[in-house]
Amino acid sequence: MLPAPLSMVSSFTSSLQRLFSFRYLLMGLVYTFVFHAFWLVSREFETVTATVSWYLPAGIRLAAFLVCPYRAWPALVISEKLTFFTLFSPGAALDESAFMSGSFGWLIVHSVLSPAAVMVCVWLFRKYNRRPFFDSVSSVLSFLLSGVALSALLGLIFLGRRAMENTEFREILWPVWFDFTLGDFVGILVLTPIVIVLLQSKLTAIRSKPLLLLALLWVTTLFSVILSFRSGFDFTYQLKYIAILPALFFAYRFGMHGGALATLLIGLTAFVASLHSNESPLAHQFYIVGMSITVLILGAAVEQSQQMTNQLLAANKNMEEKNRLLQEAINDIQALSNQLVATQEAERKRLSRDLHDDFGHRIVDLQLQLGLVASRMPAQNNALSTITCKLDELYSAMKQSIGRLRPAGIDNLPLEHVLRNNDTLKSMQRAGVHCQLHSQGTPPSLRDEVRINVYRIIQEALANIAKHADATEVEISITYAAEAIHIEIADNGIGLTQTQTKPSSLGLISMRERARFIGAQLTIDSGQQQGTRVIIDLPLTVQPKQLA
Repeated sequence: MLPAPLSMVSSFTSSLQRLFSFRYLLMGLVYTFVFHAFWLVSREFETVTATVSWYLPAGIRLAAFLVCPYRAWPALVISEKLTFFTLFSPGAALDESAFMSGSFGWLIVHSVLSPAAVMVCVWLFRKYNRRPFFDSVSSVLSFLLSGVALSALLGLIFLGRRAMENTEFREILWPVWFDFTLGDFVGILVLTPIVIVLLQSKLTAIRSKPLLLLALLWVTTLFSVILSFRSGFDFTYQLKYIAILPALFFAYRFGMHGGALATLLIGLTAFVASLHSNESPLAHQFYIVGMSITVLILGAAVEQSQQMTNQLLAANKNMEEKNRLLQEAINDIQALSNQLVATQEAERKRLSRDLHDDFGHRIVDLQLQLGLVASRMPAQNNALSTITCKLDELYSAMKQSIGRLRPAGIDNLPLEHVLRNNDTLKSMQRAGVHCQLHSQGTPPSLRDEVRINVYRIIQEALANIAKHADATEVEISITYAAEAIHIEIADNGIGLTQTQTKPSSLGLISMRERARFIGAQLTIDSGQQQGTRVIIDLPLTVQPKQLA
């Protein structure tokens, strides 16, 4: 292991290597080159009389610190300052004392305070806004606020130092500070959005051919305007206002990509218009600020709307897929339910047939055997009479069980005839309930599963009336038509309560499942103190075969 001091030195060296890696140094060199190139362009533009006043490097600087990782910031700062000292120090290529006083305050401002101000403002913006920047209205508003704050803060730092060193400069500090802030902010609006959009999209953001063609048309128009100036044709006043519509169209049609490109074209348009304009630079600056803010907010709103639309489409697609799976599950459940109903009825039919054919015949055979024995024995044989009575009761109970499993006559008699022998209906009649059953029309031929399920629905409805309705009258009407069978079971009872009609009621679930199985429409119309009506509408999809 290394001693503690050597370990600290090694750790410090590793940190420096990470901060000043080849990648970060390359970022710093590219940034410094672009920064000072735009500084020269910006300076040359401002030498034209009455031209627009902007500080384009401010836009490059803010874009670089927004896009580059935090660890690259030291390389950016050091590269910028070293290049500045190289260019403007005494005897250098751009030796100008106005940019380099060499005082202690100047060194503190340029080496410490101004980089610190840039990094703090950008860090605050990146803390509350995640990439990609400019993807929402709130992020654009935050960018605008950060740009104004950074421009104003740098103006106070640079000009405040001059005011402290030069008493005469204090008298014009605030007007110059306003011009400084506005110039930096204009440079930020013109360049930062387009640079951010390009760099975040790896130089492929402006990829729409219509957008490129429109931008080329805009630039071509500006060149035509410059040529028209030389021929004496001047429409400078109209130029800036004609550009409003295409700028808004860029943002509306292409979102943030169009809005970012529009800010650059707006700046170029204002510059071209300022070449042959009597307006003050302030008017051109406020034109750039107003139009840039408008197109950036509009582009961000369109971008945010498009994102929300895409999210909604994705959510709808996901929901459609879930609905499809849910519908498949429902279909599977219904198929299973239908199969269970069919299996249940088939098992009941088999049991009733077995009981009738096997146990019924055995009981009848026993009754015949006992009859033969009784004919040969004295009539006073009470034990034999008791056995005979028990066999009769057993046969009667078996017939009732068979009837509950599968009612007699369901396979060959009309439905109303089978219902007249229903045990529940007979029990209500014995209890004093006035029951009516009538039919209209000619009964069609129905499949066995349709017959038994219609009967079971009616049976369940009658059972509910007997248990819950407290009715004194019950009416069952069956109407046979050419295309459908209409059945209605009505009573004058207390009606079904909310608890009895809830989906968890097993009786109602059974009725609905059976109706769905045979393709019938089941309607339950119930109100307290008004009785209940159970309506079954069974369509006949094929021409019914009339019973003989």
